Amino acid sequence: MADAMQKFTRLAHLERGFTPARPVNKFDLFAGRDEQIGRCVGAYVQEGLHIVVYGERGVGKTSLANVLPEIIRGAKLPFLDAVRVDCSSESAYEGLWIQACTELKHPWPGGEPVNPEAIRFHLQSLEKSALIVFDELDRFKGRAFDAFAPFADTIKTLSDHNVQVTLMLVGVADSVEHLIGHHESIARNLSQIEMPRMRPHEAGSILDKGFAIPQMHATDEVRAEIVRLSEGLPHFVHFLALEAGRVAAEDDRDEVIISDLSRGIARAVSGHNVMSQYRKATDSPQPGHLYEKVVLACALAPKDQFGEFRAADICKPLATVMRRDKVGITTFARHLKELSTPARGEVLMKLGTSHNHRYRFRDPFLQPFAKLVALKTGLTTTDVLDTYERGQSEGEDMGSWWTHRHDGSEPPTSRPE
Repeated sequence: MADAMQKFTRLAHLERGFTPARPVNKFDLFAGRDEQIGRCVGAYVQEGLHIVVYGERGVGKTSLANVLPEIIRGAKLPFLDAVRVDCSSESAYEGLWIQACTELKHPWPGGEPVNPEAIRFHLQSLEKSALIVFDELDRFKGRAFDAFAPFADTIKTLSDHNVQVTLMLVGVADSVEHLIGHHESIARNLSQIEMPRMRPHEAGSILDKGFAIPQMHATDEVRAEIVRLSEGLPHFVHFLALEAGRVAAEDDRDEVIISDLSRGIARAVSGHNVMSQYRKATDSPQPGHLYEKVVLACALAPKDQFGEFRAADICKPLATVMRRDKVGITTFARHLKELSTPARGEVLMKLGTSHNHRYRFRDPFLQPFAKLVALKTGLTTTDVLDTYERGQSEGEDMGSWWTHRHDGSEPPTSRPE
């Protein structure tokens, strides 16, 4: 009975240490991102400056939005508060501000119109400094008209009148312009903070914190493989560590070994929420179809800093997957086109002109997930992935986006022509 209780306790603590199903919401579980936290705190203490945090899906923006108010509250400075408001496609500017004021325990006066100047007057009477986080702003902004305009006007009036409230706007975007539009008048009032994919040492710090809670540890081989397979996405660090840890804990071990990771991937990948996207992209009644192989080759293709690749970049990885010496574009051109259509879930975005098409995964989660499925089904092996990816980093003119972060060098600053 005592042994069973120890096992269940270890499993429970493991679930607390790794949370792939939700963003981190406690600072003691938050790992890495020291640079981004420092820039956010620095912007917060500067009068008249507000914060925009942007980046692709799954890089930890909401986790940062969750813990930053905790950091500010933890400073225990007088007259200081922080709240977070979630945006959605149904949100209205007025409703978001009424909610923010309610969270600040400074309710909006009933019947009063909500507009930038009225907000400024209301917040001037707050009598304390505050941070207001508007998370997932891209969902609110996804409309035909310029939904960000009233936010831009609010930022300008708050800055011009030195109101002691800082706005932090968080959303999925490739750039600040994609998130907030072209509002040059407030550029000097914004600290623009990009959330890139995690560097290996940051992913390693997630593993350190997560495994410390159930008093477990992973071998160096397991840690390196989790970091490599996660491709800088915190969700997959949590997901892979949790699944590998579960296997070890169920076997009454506190050490996580490489076979635990393999078993964890094999039994857990089919239940991942990206599986439905993957199946829509790759299922076909035709025997010998190439959809799975092409998706895997796209995941392996060298990419620029924007996560983009061309059809020619797929030839070498597809040849590796198909165990051929060479593969031409005509072999997979139809598959690549269909993967960009609704019938295949539009898993790839087609960009550029007809003579300069580029592609990228619409959902960045699908890139590492395709590799996990391939490992489970035997379409590839860790040795093949490791050999191929190492060859890319050593031999290609344009290393992959992830390779740039492994070697610490700076990626190119513009899209190739």
